[in-house]
Amino acid sequence: MEMDIVWIGIGILALVLEILTPTALVSIWITIGALAAWLCAALGLSWMVQASVCVIVSVLFIVVVRPFAVKYLRGNTVPTNVDRIIGETAIVVKEINEQHWGEVKVQGMVWSAVSRSHEVIEIGKKVRIIAIEGAKLLVSPLYD
Repeated sequence: MEMDIVWIGIGILALVLEILTPTALVSIWITIGALAAWLCAALGLSWMVQASVCVIVSVLFIVVVRPFAVKYLRGNTVPTNVDRIIGETAIVVKEINEQHWGEVKVQGMVWSAVSRSHEVIEIGKKVRIIAIEGAKLLVSPLYD
C-alpha cells in the first residue's frame, strides 16, 4: 500500500474526530502531522522518516500552538446579562429569612434570594446583590 494514501487516511480520520469532539482541539494537530508526513511520502522519503515527521510535527503543534489556540478560542468570553446584576440594588418583594428563600426585584425581573448574613429582610427593603449561587441571588441588606 502506498504511504501517501495511509497519511491522507490518518489525516481525514483525525479531522473527523476533531469535528466530532470540537472542544478537545487535539486531533487537528495530528491532521497537520499527517499532512507533513504525506509531503515526505510525496518526496519519496522512507516510511520511518514519514512516521517520525508525523509524530514530531503533531507533538510540536500540540505543545506549542494548542495553548495559544485554546486561549484565543476560549478567551473571548463576554459576561452574560445575569452577571451584570451583581452589585446592583434590588427591592425585596417576598420576605427573606433563614427558613425560606425570599424574592427580590431587579431590572424588572423577580429572582429568588437568600441573605448573606442570614438575617430576616422584610418586603420593601433595599438589598445589594452580592453573588449568584445556582438559581438564587445572594444579597446583603442596605441600611438607609
